[in-house]
Formats: sequence, C-alpha cells, structure tokens
Amino acid sequence: MDLPRYCIVGARPVKAIETEDGGMDILAYDWSTGEFARHMEFLTRVCLPDEEVEIVSQEQFDAQVAELRARLK
Repeated sequence: MDLPRYCIVGARPVKAIETEDGGMDILAYDWSTGEFARHMEFLTRVCLPDEEVEIVSQEQFDAQVAELRARLK
C-alpha cells in the first residue's frame, strides 16, 4: 500500500502515514479539537476499505479537514 493514504471513514478524515522507522501509523480527526490523533482501530478500514470508506486525494482530504475545522470556530 502506498503511503500516505487519505480516507474519509463515514464523515471522519483518517490518514495512514509512514513512520520514521518505515512502519505505518493511523491518524484520525478529533471532533472536539480539530487535530489528528493516533487511532489504530481504523487500520483495517484504511487497509481494506468497505462501503463507508472513501479513499481521496490529499487535496480533497485537506478541503474536508478545513471545512470541519471552520465549523469548530
């Protein structure tokens, strides 16, 4: 799987990124802070997407995150 991978899981932005040691980390949008935090429970959904998971470009992902963050203000 190529990294990074940008996904929308339901309505939540989730991304898979490469770690410094060549591994993978899963970061999900936190609804209350607007920041990303580690959420490995999304690993399977990011690696093996189902009908609720949309793999998107970085541009689409960033636009979704910006829209969500604007709602927090």
